Amino acid sequence: MRLPRILFVLGKGGVGRTTVSAALGLALAARGERVLVFEWTVADPIAPWFGSPPVGPQPAEVAPGLAVANYDLDEALRAYFVDHLRLRLFYRRIVHGRHVRRLIRAAPGIAEMLFLGQLWWLTTLAEREAGLRFDRIVVDAPATGHGASLLDLPATLSGMGAGGMLGLEIRRVVAMMSDPEWTGAMVVALPEELAIDETRELVPRVTERLRRAPIAALVNRSVTRWVAADGASGALLALGQRLSPEARGGLELLHEELSARARREGELRGLLSGATRDGTFSIDEQLAAMGLQSPGDVARAVAQRLAALEPGSP
Repeated sequence: MRLPRILFVLGKGGVGRTTVSAALGLALAARGERVLVFEWTVADPIAPWFGSPPVGPQPAEVAPGLAVANYDLDEALRAYFVDHLRLRLFYRRIVHGRHVRRLIRAAPGIAEMLFLGQLWWLTTLAEREAGLRFDRIVVDAPATGHGASLLDLPATLSGMGAGGMLGLEIRRVVAMMSDPEWTGAMVVALPEELAIDETRELVPRVTERLRRAPIAALVNRSVTRWVAADGASGALLALGQRLSPEARGGLELLHEELSARARREGELRGLLSGATRDGTFSIDEQLAAMGLQSPGDVARAVAQRLAALEPGSP
């Protein structure tokens, strides 16, 4: 699958965006790339999965070829004014002041603009200015509404006609987001009613804002490897014939639940048909986790699954 330098992983809260982001990072690192998973979270969950302490805004390697960083608005402001613009005194006396920081935090779109600006910097000037080089950045974006708003921001700001430094930053971000070789999005969904409804709204919004379809959709916690969408798979029921009546009844209930999930997955696949560039992929994250010891093991298992997938494969 051909991927851009920056890949936004989007989806409803709880669908497994962070697991998928980490797994994508691992799969790309296994190909020999230097990968950064850039998170927008209250606290970094990924580094502890690999036995490292939680990271802050500075990228830290947590596995061979895979680094993690967690976005922080205050650090983004410091890096922009001090490291990039060399305005240390202005930052210390003006920007870092309590009242200005409070205003910046309250102003809509500032945090998001700086987040996108940091992505631009990481893929253009970071190697020269800070010795940071990454072949790929996987963005573990916020949940659906907030994550999609990141994609809305460039079009909103470009209509402001801003000049000076703000205008320059806006033009840079707009150029980055409009280039399909530079940025793209991937949508993660679950075969559950609420997740299906949010995906129904999210995919057209991503397509409209980026002016191109998402690269792919990932159906997480897929059951189609075990149960067909029409419920015809009888492997579980055949196994039940050798069990006691009580155990057979429990197995039949499990089969009914898996069959219902498979039907919802069929609905989700129908919704996504033709809506992405490269198609729909299935990953059985939930069942793959059986017998594994940690979230890091789950991410590694999903990474192996992603590396082997073809569009539309179960």
